[in-house]
Amino acid sequence: MNVLFGIVSLAFFVVFLKLFYLQILNYPYYRGLSDTNSLRLITERAPRGIITDRNGEILATNMPSYSLYVVPADLKAYGPTMVLLSQILDEPLSSLELTVESRKQRRRFEPIRLQTHLDEKLIAQIEENRVRLPGVYIQLEPERYYPHGELASHILGYIGEISEEDLTRLRENGYSGDAVIGKKGIERVYDQILRGEDGGVQVEVDASGIQRRTLAYKKPIQGQTLQLSIDWKVQELAENLLGDQIGSIVVTNPRTGEILALVSHPNFDPNEFVSGISFKDWNKLMKDKNHPLENRAIQGQYPPGSIFKLITALGALEEGVINFNKVFLCKGIFWYKTWPYRCWRSSGHGWMNLERAIIESCDIYFYQLGLLVKIDEIYNVAKDMGLGNKTKVDLDSEVAGLVPNAQWKESTQHIPWFPGNTIQMSIGQGYLLTTPLQMLDVTSGFAMDGTIYKPHLLYKIVDQNTGRTVFEKQPEILRETTFDQKYLDFMKSTLEKVISSPSGTGKKARINGVRVAGKTGTSENPHGDTHAWFTAYAPAEDPKVAIIVMVENGGEGGIVSAPIAKRVMEQSLGMDVTPWQTPTPVAAAETPGFKPTPVMGVAP
Repeated sequence: MNVLFGIVSLAFFVVFLKLFYLQILNYPYYRGLSDTNSLRLITERAPRGIITDRNGEILATNMPSYSLYVVPADLKAYGPTMVLLSQILDEPLSSLELTVESRKQRRRFEPIRLQTHLDEKLIAQIEENRVRLPGVYIQLEPERYYPHGELASHILGYIGEISEEDLTRLRENGYSGDAVIGKKGIERVYDQILRGEDGGVQVEVDASGIQRRTLAYKKPIQGQTLQLSIDWKVQELAENLLGDQIGSIVVTNPRTGEILALVSHPNFDPNEFVSGISFKDWNKLMKDKNHPLENRAIQGQYPPGSIFKLITALGALEEGVINFNKVFLCKGIFWYKTWPYRCWRSSGHGWMNLERAIIESCDIYFYQLGLLVKIDEIYNVAKDMGLGNKTKVDLDSEVAGLVPNAQWKESTQHIPWFPGNTIQMSIGQGYLLTTPLQMLDVTSGFAMDGTIYKPHLLYKIVDQNTGRTVFEKQPEILRETTFDQKYLDFMKSTLEKVISSPSGTGKKARINGVRVAGKTGTSENPHGDTHAWFTAYAPAEDPKVAIIVMVENGGEGGIVSAPIAKRVMEQSLGMDVTPWQTPTPVAAAETPGFKPTPVMGVAP
């Protein structure tokens, strides 16, 4: 009896210890589980902040929308519930189950959104079957809306549900598993400013998962208003002028770095991403050979063509291998040993000094000049002007481009640098790759006497409740070069003559009453027709606008891109826009006679 009594006593003591452990020591944990089983926190998503242009034109806003959610833990009769939902929504049962199964391990007690944009008929059907749909509820929430559709899509970007990778990266910043975040563009870069602060409703549910009463409510706080530096009228005109052509246009204020317009075509409609883009539509975008999701202004890498001649010229002047009057002879073809290099004008330009070589964009002059100045100095000047480096614009996925030299070629191609590589690079060809925005920075550098301001889209952050400006972007110097001012003055004067001279390649960008400085470029493309470049700034004496136009496979920059730049600059400067005429190829004007003392300067 004593042994039996001891065994029973020991058993009761063990039970007592277990109860003490569960009810006293682990009370907070199990009380939390109990509350989770009876209480549900339904997140009320905060409206994202509004995005406008510098003048208040709304580019991104919010619209009310009804969405359908399920809480996996409350799906008591999982099979019948999902079958009924499949019938009401007219969606394949397998598709709904895949959505729930893929997320319920991580979000068993968190709502999972099944569908958005519920119409009145669907809402009525769901409410009629409320008792048969435990764990299912409808919520009114703000949904992103882009009133201009595809226009400015590469600036704004798009939003989407947070991914596992994003959640791992952003969880410490307060992001939850059902958050909607910016995926591209301004929506991504300034997501924490735009997202606001979510609110929510705490409700009590019964054993069947049906909501019984509301216990608490926290009102969501809308994100702050983001005012961009772009001018919508300039943006819209630039997009319309580019039309169906593939390419990019960027317009800035060279004094501040403010981006007034940024166009990349083809573009996309960010509204398609708001509710979650379908696999079919996503696959279509991914397989499109023209890559509509690529922001060509900062991701497109191209040889810049004759615009790069400005770098070669500045390097030659800084190195002291030529002066302003140095001349070379252009006969239309230049032989280096046994290799022929041709000028764009097959008949040749005759004797050319540096000024006329830039004005008329003579290739053979720069072939010979490049051999004189050599690759290292060309490389150094290009890097000083920012090429081969990101511009640090406030957009995601920018690329750095490529400025090659002998060390790069030996380490990547495992062959030495040849004089022919220098000849090609001296006119912006060969291995050299730049983005349109980088080349616009080069243009702005000449306009501002060697000072380049960091390009940016952010203009102001405005409190959405008070309308008070809480932050205003100030100009930020990206780089300051140390080039001799007399060389910069010469380059600026010559760039004006590219536009004003009768033989200038950029004469189609002339604006009545405005001094315009610019440079054309036509870069070879191994996959098709040449790319058409044009860059300019105006007024030349007091620059207020700088522009780059790049049309893929467009032909000649002076014929195709210069007229587009002319109209956009007029709009930017507040002038009446001239009537638009489709550019037609014209023969280049013959250069006037020029016969200085012959001085050959071909390097060995």
